[in-house]
Amino acid sequence: MRLYDPTARKYGSAGPLTTKRPVLPSAVPLFSRGRARVVALDFDSKTHGHEAVIADVERVLAWLTECGGRAVVDRSTSGGQHVLIPLAPGKTVTVDDIRPLLRQLAVRLPTLDITPMTNDATGCITIPGSPCKEGGYRQLVDTDPATAYDILTVGSDAGALSRLEALLGGTARPISRPVDAQIHADAVSERVIGTAHDARLHPRLCRNTPPPRSVTDFARTGRLDTTRWPSRSEARQSVLTHAVLAGATPAEICARAAEPEWTGLRAAYAHYADPAHAIRRDAHRALDWAASTLPDPVRDTGHKQKHTGGTTDPIFRNWLTHAHTWVTAEYAHRRDRWTTHTVIQALAWAAAVSGQIIEGVPTVGVGGRSLSIAAGMLPESTVWSVLERLRETEGSPLLLIERGVGQNPDRYALVSTPAARETATVPGAIAGEKADHPGEIESVHPAWSVIGWRHRMLYDAVDTASDAMTADELFAAVGIGRTSGYEALLDLRVAGLIIVDKNHLIIGPVDLDDIGHRHGLTTAVRARIVRHRAERIVWREWLAARDDARTPAEPDPALFTIAHDDPVSSVEPEYIAAVLDTGPPDPD
Repeated sequence: MRLYDPTARKYGSAGPLTTKRPVLPSAVPLFSRGRARVVALDFDSKTHGHEAVIADVERVLAWLTECGGRAVVDRSTSGGQHVLIPLAPGKTVTVDDIRPLLRQLAVRLPTLDITPMTNDATGCITIPGSPCKEGGYRQLVDTDPATAYDILTVGSDAGALSRLEALLGGTARPISRPVDAQIHADAVSERVIGTAHDARLHPRLCRNTPPPRSVTDFARTGRLDTTRWPSRSEARQSVLTHAVLAGATPAEICARAAEPEWTGLRAAYAHYADPAHAIRRDAHRALDWAASTLPDPVRDTGHKQKHTGGTTDPIFRNWLTHAHTWVTAEYAHRRDRWTTHTVIQALAWAAAVSGQIIEGVPTVGVGGRSLSIAAGMLPESTVWSVLERLRETEGSPLLLIERGVGQNPDRYALVSTPAARETATVPGAIAGEKADHPGEIESVHPAWSVIGWRHRMLYDAVDTASDAMTADELFAAVGIGRTSGYEALLDLRVAGLIIVDKNHLIIGPVDLDDIGHRHGLTTAVRARIVRHRAERIVWREWLAARDDARTPAEPDPALFTIAHDDPVSSVEPEYIAAVLDTGPPDPD
């Protein structure tokens, strides 16, 4: 949490969340690793007053109810209010995902401050029960703690935010980068069936529920609800979007606009020279938005997934033990030790799955993007940095044997140093061997991207220990200091991954899949894989364009055709004989 500094008049110092209520106003961060599980709307009463805040909150709550959203509302002593919208279990959003919707809301709700939700680095929000700057405490509005807890636990419908965006009539999302354009094109091609004006949304994404009353009223009468639509443009787009969500094609929408029940929509396009063309154009825009924006209707059910190596050859496990021993010795007092352990684990898994053994030495060719997923969603830049350091460090267990060119990745040899073999005392857990998969090597679970990379080492040691260990024994086995070790152990206990039984540590009731499901990591992994696929396509296209630019064009045969006014046979024989007798001219 971040504590409020009355002198500086801003939230400054950060500290761990406490069980006891802080004395000063405190705020909790909205984003974890760039993703948020709750959308927080901050309504400020300083400019427009308390009554305007109440009106705006009631308006947004009504829209959320229409779209399947749930929210918890609290109020400060100054009259400002917060609307906390929990997403469906397993669903998260980034700033880029939520920014278009926030901008639409800000246009319609003058007291809304979207700043907290548009900064994934420092965005935070004060929560119910926190002290207020003016004195007193933030209190729940029209609900009790038990109901609020239920709302935050169950969350909203999976498509609530997309429905809200469609309700407000905003479907334009600019695309600037080639990679984003490729991702957008892939999503649309997979979710749209049919072509041209007969294209429609895939049935698995269509909605069966009727559109909101305000949408049908505008389509029938043309009456504009100015509380949700600034102009008729957003209103008619909302009608078309809901028709697309119901499975209609642009051709069907255009035909329906000619019927009496859509008189209001037809009137909204009457000022165009070709209304039918304008309706089809906007329907295609709505179809494009729906196909690229709607979440997958199948929820992440949290099924357990095992990512183990494809071979049980002990050479990979031995190298992993040696490599971890080397990293523990060389990186003992460095902050990047834990990410290095993570990359080492991912390299061993990649080698076990797709590598080769050449003269007793494991080799693997793998790119940083693929390795980042095997490393539990470690950022690609961190993976590349770790690989670079390992390549350049003398005595490293990683040896670069072939530099990647074009689409081919770097190839590495997983070598074992004599020093590592002599001092290899790392427990089997750190070597990546799991009790339920003896001899096999696992990739790093993405849940560690939320919990922390050093926590993985402690958890794995407890998970695979033959006998329960005390905290001091665990810290000695992993090679971590008491202060840092107890901090990580506390986080693991809070998460439910480890519990203490008679001063000994055992695995808790919560597993990594539960945490991954809670934070929507399956969706995050899938999104990164899609992005990597798009980046590779763009990279291949760039390579092809570069090769085309380097290849000289075929010469035009016409440039080498010599035109003669007179054929050679017409040259005087005397002239030819004279040239042969005298030879070439003097160069001087």
